[in-house]
Amino acid sequence: QFKEVAIQSRNAVFNMYLKSAEDQREEYKKKHELNLKKMDAFQHTLNNNEKLSSTFVQLINERCNKISERIQCIYKYKRQCFQSKLN
Repeated sequence: QFKEVAIQSRNAVFNMYLKSAEDQREEYKKKHELNLKKMDAFQHTLNNNEKLSSTFVQLINERCNKISERIQCIYKYKRQCFQSKLN
């Protein structure tokens, strides 16, 4: 009986952890998207001598996309690890 309660408690803690991680991921994703929009808006207010080249902006965007993909992979891996521990 105590073992069952301990397992249920552990599962509840893992589920709360996963929910917290998902919420945090969404929060930072929104902040990242907002910062990209700010950077884009800022680029339009600069004169031609101050603007970043379109190639440089493209490289920044590609790098951000790669980082996002890696974060997603890490998140999925951790989720799988936690779910396998629950079973």
